[in-house]
Amino acid sequence: MLMTSFQKSDPSAAPSLMIHFQAYVHGEPLQLNKKYKNPFGEVFELNRFRFYIGKAGPLYTESGFKPTVSTGYQLIDFSDTSSTRIEIPASAGGACNGIQFQLGVDSADQNKGAQSGMLDPAKGMFWTWNSGYLSFKIEGYSPISSQPAHIIAYHIGGYRFPNSTVWNIKINTTNEEVFRITKENRVTVEVPIELDYFFDGPTPLHIKEIPACTIPGPEARNLSENFIASFTGLTLITNK
Repeated sequence: MLMTSFQKSDPSAAPSLMIHFQAYVHGEPLQLNKKYKNPFGEVFELNRFRFYIGKAGPLYTESGFKPTVSTGYQLIDFSDTSSTRIEIPASAGGACNGIQFQLGVDSADQNKGAQSGMLDPAKGMFWTWNSGYLSFKIEGYSPISSQPAHIIAYHIGGYRFPNSTVWNIKINTTNEEVFRITKENRVTVEVPIELDYFFDGPTPLHIKEIPACTIPGPEARNLSENFIASFTGLTLITNK
């Protein structure tokens, strides 16, 4: 059952939608530096998990409401819980049944080279050797990894056809149930990311076989398809 929850906000403020990205493993919230087993029984732990999103906005059900999308990029970093919640503009009174966003940095911005702000290379998401931004980065450890110190490293990027890892994603609520955004109430939606599906996705990811992927190409493209498959839906939640 979809629960609609709201939080009173400043009536003078513009309407907005709060999006909370939450990572899970086996249906439980991800804890960094904790040991897990993937669906193939391989032990792993993660110490870094981050990704870029841009052009986020509500999906309206009524033709009179034009898509409203955020400008710029946000780095979702699960070592910084404040970064996993973003507030985006919305149209007052608009009935919605989902959200849309871009995963990764599109070609127009990639071709500008290293930038500042959220795209500052100091954030660790820029390939200086390749002059491009990663779409997502997952790092950690697994005893079966053949990499030095048994690390696992999935640095997934690339924006050129046919191996682009930049995706336009639309996620609907369960049964496309509708929520309405007003100036008086701020709505929060949770976007669950189930990492079981990152491993057991369209291309099964066995750590023993692929402990790392750090260059653009077909393998990175396949793992990005796994990653978008890990976005399992949209839930309206109680504001916290």
